[in-house]
Amino acid sequence: MNRIFPLLLTIALFICAGCAGYDRHTGGTEHYKKPSEYNLRLVVYNDSISSPETDRRTYYRVFIDKVEQGRTTTGLDSQQKYFHAKIDRNRHLLIIEKWVLDERAGRYTKLNNIQQPRPNFFYFNVPADRVVVITARSGEDNATYYTVDFERYR
Repeated sequence: MNRIFPLLLTIALFICAGCAGYDRHTGGTEHYKKPSEYNLRLVVYNDSISSPETDRRTYYRVFIDKVEQGRTTTGLDSQQKYFHAKIDRNRHLLIIEKWVLDERAGRYTKLNNIQQPRPNFFYFNVPADRVVVITARSGEDNATYYTVDFERYR
């Protein structure tokens, strides 16, 4: 009996140590960031730019549940632009509007509806204990592909 108890204690500690990093969302031991300043991170870019002449300065206005929440950072169309927000845990509607720099007028103007990313909306869920990362990648003919992930520690 004296030899079995330390063995059982060692096995129990080993199992508990393995469960400490267990993630019920993925069934694995991922290390996700917990929400603090923000729980939504949006990344938007266009990967179909083929020449410097067509790579315009852009930003995106961001609407969540049809209410304007702000805008992304500004950069070339081919560069990643970012937006962060703290929103309620729920299912939400994301809408993005693309704005480009009109060099002749010296100001940003909203692209007409035909040139906007398609689709320009996306439904997503925000869980309580994760930072949601939505990536919107535009390609040929303004077709936009959305991916959802959770922010991890690097």
